[in-house]
Amino acid sequence: MRSETINQNRVFKTISNLKILIFIFFSIAVFGQEDVYHGIKETVPIIPPNDEKIRTIIVTDAKNEIDDVWAIALAILSPERLQIEGFVGSNFDHVFGVGKKSISESVSVIKTILDKAGLKGKYPVYAGSHPMQYQFEPSHSEGVDFIIEKAMEGSKENPLWVIGLGSATDLASAYLKEPKIADRIIFFWHGRTENTWPYRAHNYNVKGDMHAARMLFHSPVPLVLFDTGTNLSAGTMEESKEKVEPFGELGKYLYNYRFKSDYWQGTKKGFFDLGDIAVLIDPELGQWEETVCPTITTYMDYNFYKTNGKFLRCKKVDRNGTFKMLYRKLEEFWASRK
Repeated sequence: MRSETINQNRVFKTISNLKILIFIFFSIAVFGQEDVYHGIKETVPIIPPNDEKIRTIIVTDAKNEIDDVWAIALAILSPERLQIEGFVGSNFDHVFGVGKKSISESVSVIKTILDKAGLKGKYPVYAGSHPMQYQFEPSHSEGVDFIIEKAMEGSKENPLWVIGLGSATDLASAYLKEPKIADRIIFFWHGRTENTWPYRAHNYNVKGDMHAARMLFHSPVPLVLFDTGTNLSAGTMEESKEKVEPFGELGKYLYNYRFKSDYWQGTKKGFFDLGDIAVLIDPELGQWEETVCPTITTYMDYNFYKTNGKFLRCKKVDRNGTFKMLYRKLEEFWASRK
């Protein structure tokens, strides 16, 4: 009986060791393939001082939620800080199935906001790409080509900041289609995982295109991760009526947009993307840390055993300062056009 037990243990240990060897073999094979496409992040982005302009393209799933709408408004109200080259309408999806229409609907909302601000035709607006089907194959679109074009006009000293407020499709696809942009571009991406950091890369924008999200961490392109914003409540409807609605067609549009959803009228809804724009305009509104850049497994877990240089993470944003900035800029913009 004892001899039989010993033999069973030996068989079990042999099988276990074989499983480990198989896992190591396939891991090496996979990482070997990935290393062809990936590169170490050698530069950690530095947010420019307040008196310097930031050349940018804003990629946004504008139709998706109200926070994109208010974020775009803050961006176009800040020409002293943001040199906006243009916009790209990005993909998104929901359980009710917007799917392929999401891109054209995002483009439409961006154009509507510009029109309400009296800026119709001032900035080019391009359609972005559908989600990537394969992890190393870019998804093509006019928006991706526009990002590449504007990135190639820059340099390491004067990079293009691509602000991604939705899925990472267009950012990752631009790099995969033209890797030469890697040292002429900075990705500033709303990948809010504040509740799961540093364990899981889990949020709505990640879900929108997991291949693209992983590529942002694995590529050599310098990365800023905006990893906060849940606290950005717009407050009561009374606050918006006083601070937003009175200031021109844009103010009315932003105020009335809250009525599109009962949830958006409440005080628990985070106006997440508004924070991305706010901390770029005034970095003191954010709390920042330079941290090791993890890779991301196919199960969307952060992997700190295999890292990829460092990146800049915004881990907190000042709610009151953000909305005071928006209110002030709305009022000043309206006054300047009376």
